[in-house]
Amino acid sequence: MLHDSAISDSAIPDTETRHDLSTRTDQSMPPTRVAGIVIAAAAVVSTIFVALDRGGGGHTPLEIMQGIAGLKDLKELVHAVAIASVCGMGFGYSTLARRLGLHRPAVLAGLTLYLFGCVAMIGATITDGFVIPHVAVDSITASPERLAFAFNLVHYLYIVLNDLAKLGWVLQAVGTLAWSVALLHNRGFKRAIGVVGLLSSGLVLALIFASPTSMTMTSLLNVLFAQLTWNLAAAALLVRDPDRATQDASLERHALAS
Repeated sequence: MLHDSAISDSAIPDTETRHDLSTRTDQSMPPTRVAGIVIAAAAVVSTIFVALDRGGGGHTPLEIMQGIAGLKDLKELVHAVAIASVCGMGFGYSTLARRLGLHRPAVLAGLTLYLFGCVAMIGATITDGFVIPHVAVDSITASPERLAFAFNLVHYLYIVLNDLAKLGWVLQAVGTLAWSVALLHNRGFKRAIGVVGLLSSGLVLALIFASPTSMTMTSLLNVLFAQLTWNLAAAALLVRDPDRATQDASLERHALAS
């Protein structure tokens, strides 16, 4: 019996040990504010770098391919930043969905759609920033036959990346719509953010479904503006109003430790 008692006592951490474990848990938990900052930073940085992107110009197939090849380094930089920004958004909005409650079917469905949208956007980004420039670089020193083939290939790759981008925007907008409806059930600031998300996602969907196969620059800029508005609003929500569940869990652990 004494031996069993000693084992039982040794299995229970003392107050100091419990406090140390609680402190380490709190330090390792990603706070909601960090997710908000990541979303805001990703939104602003990606917008700046997208503005740096440009076309190569040219009239003949060779001139067009040379123009694209000449922008290879710039396009790789711009689209590498874009990929990093999409990953940051995925982290940030996963935190927002957890905050809204992943036990709610609409919130979980919204997160699933949004993350699939991120995958589609990364596919479009890789195609535009890496695949097409590399095809262009290879073709400008190739035979006329290979140049002609590469020129046609790039033409259809632009159609593919356009469709991938549209798919990504639609999935992300539907995910935003689901979260916005959840936010509308609250009051005050949260409800206002829900209204912003509702208007933003509605605008994105309307612009995409009303656009031709190749979106005009005006439609593209409006989509980016609508997304930027929602991203900054969601970031403000996460930074201003930290996760109450996380705070309560932290207080409970400290109470147990004391």
